[in-house]
Amino acid sequence: MARLIVMRKGGGGKVAVNPDQVTHVRSASGAFTDIFIGDQQIAVEGTFDEILARLNTPDPKAASGTEGRGDAGSPPARKDDGFILGRLDR
Repeated sequence: MARLIVMRKGGGGKVAVNPDQVTHVRSASGAFTDIFIGDQQIAVEGTFDEILARLNTPDPKAASGTEGRGDAGSPPARKDDGFILGRLDR
């Protein structure tokens, strides 16, 4: 099942975005950010950093304890180590 994030569109209304389908993100003028899904461009309300944070929010089902933990206090292991939308994994 797709994980959808609801955001406010730049021209009014709302849009639901599947973060797994986003190909790239670009800052735009004012408090807007452009999200690209393939060749489709969507302007959403929010700064570049806010939108990246929303798109990179972990899936709650993945954090339900199905992934193993390393040492005490260390974050859970992730399948996709490395870059996500141009940001290092935290």
